[in-house]
Amino acid sequence: MWKVAIAYICLCGLTVATAAADEPKDYVGPFPTTALYRMCSEPASREKCRAYLQGLMYGLNAQKSMHDRGAPVCLPEMTPEQARLRVVQFVDVTTGGKPATNKDSGDWVAFLALASGNLCK
Repeated sequence: MWKVAIAYICLCGLTVATAAADEPKDYVGPFPTTALYRMCSEPASREKCRAYLQGLMYGLNAQKSMHDRGAPVCLPEMTPEQARLRVVQFVDVTTGGKPATNKDSGDWVAFLALASGNLCK
């Protein structure tokens, strides 16, 4: 009986590992076109694709707007985790640790957090 249970557990683990290996990963930097295509064409990952593209489009539009105003942004190298920490710290500082007091849109606050101190020279 134990052998059957162990075999079943191993088989389940292998199935989960195989499914996880096929799933597109979270964005961590440049990735191949095949990963983009898979993320955007497979039903299970379409929301991740939409979120990625929404962020990309917002960033491109915000950069154009800032450039048109004579204040283009030149971001330094940073990881998504560093960007996340920068956003949290920015919100903490600008709201005195009370984010509910800020009525600006989250996308604008995130843009300000990342752009702050990073205008092109």
